[in-house]
Amino acid sequence: MKKYLEGLRVSEGLKSVLAPILIVEDEEDHARLIIKALTETGKMMNEIIHIENGQEALDYLMKKGKFVNEELQIPALILLDVKMPMKNGFEVLAELKANENLRKIPIVMLTTTSTSEDIDKAMGLGANDYIVKPVKFSDFTEKVSKLGYYWGIISDAKKIFS
Repeated sequence: MKKYLEGLRVSEGLKSVLAPILIVEDEEDHARLIIKALTETGKMMNEIIHIENGQEALDYLMKKGKFVNEELQIPALILLDVKMPMKNGFEVLAELKANENLRKIPIVMLTTTSTSEDIDKAMGLGANDYIVKPVKFSDFTEKVSKLGYYWGIISDAKKIFS
């Protein structure tokens, strides 16, 4: 798990109000592009948490394994890749939407897979949106920036586990 604020000066008081954004992406280069696209405008002040596989994401969100003693916030948004090791994005999505405490978190599938079967499967499992990663960085940045505005990143920060 990696945490990013990308050089933003965020006071401790503001950090406690802003829920983080969780990126679940196994490819480091893709994760960096997502983070850059989210922070490029300078208006996004949420902490960004990057987790590299589906099982670790579930452990983080359900406070299991190495996260059992961590104080965690429910993310404002989860950006979830489809093709990952351990558990794929569809498996993670299904488990999160079946969990009473986590099912309301907005989840956006962010992937290179654009088949109608995958889109239908994601939406059927409860994804809030499905965005195909474009090849050109400028197109990608535009899509992710709009995504940040669309979901209204600022939300009440409630501790996931009291």
